[in-house]
Amino acid sequence: MSVNFDSTFGFDPAVQDSSMAARGLYATMVTWCDHQIYTRPDSFDGTFDLKRVRSVGGTVRLVRELVENGLFEEAGEGVYRVVTRRGLAVFGSFKNQKKPLTPEEAAELHEKKVVAGHAGGKASGESRRAKAEANRKQNEADAKQTASTSTKQTGSTTVPNQTKTMPSSSPDPSGPGSKQTASVAEAEARALADPFATAWNAYPRHTGSRREAEKAWAAAVAGHDGTSAVTEAQLIGAVIAYAKTVDDPRYAPNMSRWLRQGAYMDTMPSQPKPYRHALPDGTVIDDRWITGHIRDHVPVGTFTDAMRADFWASVKTGIDPEQKAKEIINECQRKASR
Repeated sequence: MSVNFDSTFGFDPAVQDSSMAARGLYATMVTWCDHQIYTRPDSFDGTFDLKRVRSVGGTVRLVRELVENGLFEEAGEGVYRVVTRRGLAVFGSFKNQKKPLTPEEAAELHEKKVVAGHAGGKASGESRRAKAEANRKQNEADAKQTASTSTKQTGSTTVPNQTKTMPSSSPDPSGPGSKQTASVAEAEARALADPFATAWNAYPRHTGSRREAEKAWAAAVAGHDGTSAVTEAQLIGAVIAYAKTVDDPRYAPNMSRWLRQGAYMDTMPSQPKPYRHALPDGTVIDDRWITGHIRDHVPVGTFTDAMRADFWASVKTGIDPEQKAKEIINECQRKASR
C-alpha cells in the first residue's frame, strides 16, 4: 500500500490555483482512495461522495474548488474521484502505477462472484440432499430392527397432536396503523409551528447555549456577514441533511457556532430553477401560472417538485398545459384522500 506525490506537485498550475485547505483535502482523499485500493481491490471503483468528504473535514466549497481546478472530477451526481497523473500523485509508484477498478470492471467482477456463488450453492444443496437421503435410509433400517426385537404391545398408544396454533405476528390490516395518520402537509405544518425547536431537536449535538443558538438561527434567516437570507424551511432542511453526515456527534460543533460560521450553506437544499416557457399563442407558463392553475387548487404539500418538473417536461414537449394541470390536480386530490 503506497501512494507517491510528485516532487513538482506544488508547481502544478492546478495546485497553485487551489487554496491550502483544498490541497490538504486533495492529499487526504488521495491517501484514502489508495487505502481502499489496498483493502478492497475487487470492489473499489475509485469514487467517493460528499459524506465521505465531510467525514475527513472537507466541505462542499472545497470540493467545488478542486473540481474547477481539475484535481477532482465528477463521476456522477454527488460522486467524485481524484485526478492522478505525473506531476501530481499516483497510486503505487511512478513505474508501477495502480488504478481503481472501472465501474465496468467492478460490475463484471461482481457478476463472476454471483455466478460462482450460485454454483457453490448448487453443489452444497446436492450434498445436503444426499446426506439427508442417507440419514432417512439409516433411520428406516433402525426402525425395522427395533420393531423386530421389541416385545408385543398389548394396547395401542395414541400420541396427542402437539401442534399449537401460534398467533399471527402480522399487523391487523384494519388496525389504526393501516392508514397514514398524517399527511406531508400536516408534518410540514408541525415542523414550521416552531422552526427553531424542530432544528434544535434534529441537530446532532446539544451543547452550548440554546439561547445563543436561537440568536444565530434568527441571524441566519435574516442573512448576515454577506450570507444571503434563507427561509426557515430551508434552514431546517440544511440541519437535517447535516445531521445525516455526522458519524460521531461528539465532534460536531455546537449549533450556534455552526450557524454563525455559515456552515449550513454546505447542506442547504437546492432550490428549483425559475420556470418560464412561452407557448406559440404568446401565453407565458411560469411559476405564477402554475400557482394560479395548480397550487391554488390542491391541498398544501401535495404538489411536489417532481410534479413540477414533470409538468415542465410535458409542456416543453407540446402537451396542453391546461390538460396536464387537471391531471396533476386530480393526482394531488387522490393523494390527499388516501
